[in-house]
Amino acid sequence: MRNFIFLFFIGFSFISCSDNENDIDLGNPFNNNSKVVLRLSKDIFTTFDNNRKNNISEGDSFTIKESKREGDNLQITLTYSGGCKDHIFEIIWDGIVYTDNPCKMNFLIIHRGNFDNCEALITDTVNINLKKLIGNIPYKDTCAYHIYSTYNFSENPDIIIDATN
Repeated sequence: MRNFIFLFFIGFSFISCSDNENDIDLGNPFNNNSKVVLRLSKDIFTTFDNNRKNNISEGDSFTIKESKREGDNLQITLTYSGGCKDHIFEIIWDGIVYTDNPCKMNFLIIHRGNFDNCEALITDTVNINLKKLIGNIPYKDTCAYHIYSTYNFSENPDIIIDATN
């Protein structure tokens, strides 16, 4: 299988200062103090993906309620319990675009609930700007985006967002 690897070490102005130079702080898209971090790392992705495939979950549970593509944005609506502490969602991408037909990219989502024992059901939407993430490459508009939670132990993604969504 041919795959095309993009290197994102070119100085993007939207990469925040963090412990990992390949992390992109997507800020706070929610109506609370939680945040989303997009992590670009083949090694981290491979570790969590192998754990997932071996029935080892990471982070706290959540549900992907719906997803869609709006222009250059992937929008993923999540539900989770909490309400008393800030939550962090990590979206991990290995930086690989699988260009064989059908074209696809894989993402993992990890929820870090910071030991929030509150039980309110919270619904928030994560927004990933594809143009900022991968630029204006042709694959951005033709590939499917496979989204996995670390609680999904199967080969099938939780959700697939294709170019027509």
